Amino acid sequence: MKPSTKKLQRSKIVFVLPALVSGGAERVLITLMNGIDKDKYEPVFLSINNEGELKYLIDETIGFHCLNKKLSLSAMPSIYFKLKDLKPDIVISTMVHMNFAMLALKPLLPKTIFIVREAITPSFLLKKYKSTGFIIKALYKTLYPWAGLILSPSQKIFDEFNSDLNMDGKNFRVIPNPVDEEKIRKNTTLPNITNKEDPTLNFVACGRLHEQKGFDRLIVRLAEINIPYDYRVNIVGEGEDREYLQALIKQHNLQDKVFLLGLIKEPYQYFAQADCFLLPSRFEGLPNVALESLACGTPVIATKESGGIAEIAAEAGSSSVNIVDDMDEFIKAMEKIEPNMKEHFSPSLLPSSYRKDAVVRYFEEIISSI
Repeated sequence: MKPSTKKLQRSKIVFVLPALVSGGAERVLITLMNGIDKDKYEPVFLSINNEGELKYLIDETIGFHCLNKKLSLSAMPSIYFKLKDLKPDIVISTMVHMNFAMLALKPLLPKTIFIVREAITPSFLLKKYKSTGFIIKALYKTLYPWAGLILSPSQKIFDEFNSDLNMDGKNFRVIPNPVDEEKIRKNTTLPNITNKEDPTLNFVACGRLHEQKGFDRLIVRLAEINIPYDYRVNIVGEGEDREYLQALIKQHNLQDKVFLLGLIKEPYQYFAQADCFLLPSRFEGLPNVALESLACGTPVIATKESGGIAEIAAEAGSSSVNIVDDMDEFIKAMEKIEPNMKEHFSPSLLPSSYRKDAVVRYFEEIISSI
């Protein structure tokens, strides 16, 4: 009997992002796309907008498409016709607004399986958009059941689907964020320390300069910190709160302590050389930067509001991830850190379940199951 042609074909998977801006969710989706077995799957990338700097991360062998539009209702026909032209077996998206848009097209593309990745807790959106929270809740409850699978890096997010949205977990799958530890450590070198007799305590933080990340409350509390060493806090990232944070730094006379470094594509030198990574966030999904810091061998101090940080700590251990209840405890934890004056990578602290190869294998198992 002649074998089925369909079985010999690779499954076409279209990975969709609203733009190429630098963020944890975007990097996770691109890492999964780059890593899947190209003999089994044909990955294709679709960006609604060309803004952002992450195109350099996309494997050159992967088909790239961009609509050069803003994600909005007016863009929906263009998205539909592009997907119809690409004829994907599976569409995978991440972030709530992108997921809503993709799932709204499900009735028009009935043969396509839609997989969405949820990167933030529903409670955050419902609190942020209080006046339209009832609409967001209705979209969740109407559209998300149309997904073939809902992926999330944190059980905490799915717990809220149950408690806040009363949605069951029949199509939920927790999948860790993949971290390319080999790439991080292979392509990063640490500078030589010129003055070892005068130790400096190095802290680093990374994220969008926005209220979510809590850099403002960190800066304010640094004015009270009691550290017997010279210290430096490098904050990597860019965003709308730059001027506000710069004003806070000046207000508290921290110009020689706190530095806004801007957006750095590969900030791992700063992660690796730091004595501790700081995560003062007011909310998170699963903080990818914390995982990348652990891959660099650098321990983390994090607020309990930092999404799935407790799940990371459960595997990495309390000596690697110190979760605090409030900013008082945060500052006290910083005061206990000792300077290491690192010129080489410390041993990795990343749990094996977050390493890229393990996550990609599990991702392929999930795809094949549907």
